[in-house]
Amino acid sequence: MASSTTAFTAADITTDHTAYSAQRVQARSRMLPIRAERRVRVGDILLFEFENAETLRYQVQEMVYTERLTAPGEVAHEVEAYSRLLPSSHALTATMFIELNQVEAVRDELARLSGVQRRVALEIGGVTVPAVEIPGVDEDPDQPSETVSVHMLRFPLTDGTRDAFRDPEVTVELVVDHPAYSDATPIVGAVRRSLIADLALPS
Repeated sequence: MASSTTAFTAADITTDHTAYSAQRVQARSRMLPIRAERRVRVGDILLFEFENAETLRYQVQEMVYTERLTAPGEVAHEVEAYSRLLPSSHALTATMFIELNQVEAVRDELARLSGVQRRVALEIGGVTVPAVEIPGVDEDPDQPSETVSVHMLRFPLTDGTRDAFRDPEVTVELVVDHPAYSDATPIVGAVRRSLIADLALPS
């Protein structure tokens, strides 16, 4: 397998579904603590999972397994789609989940939260770093996306904000500032250390 600090390729994904099934529970158990230390909840219904090569490779492997993909081109397509979420030395990435428990209210709640994916930012020592939505592979990047329950976000950093984020003495918060939903959560502890490690990646 590729290192968690580098990109991954289709060669890192197995299409031997029987072999993967035999060790799937173990793979999931190994990923749970990794994902837990990269998870930030903002308010009651917004959950952010910051991604890296290890979390993304796992998601691709699960997709290939559940969809029973075997063709090299199909696997490569999934790797390409998820690789857009890889962090770098000057960018953190996250998947934002809108967690709605009442199925009958989902449509109304998503309408109430319209555009929330464009109102997310990191506050790094008082400097605002707005998130940039990563469009789906079939979406027009110049057209604002509809608000759905899952969005992919990138936080582009300058040299200054990157250095500040890596300084444990600098306060960092994940902020949502939407007319219908406004809250913030400090990024501290294991989460902060994991994201600082992301910023040690090559450019």
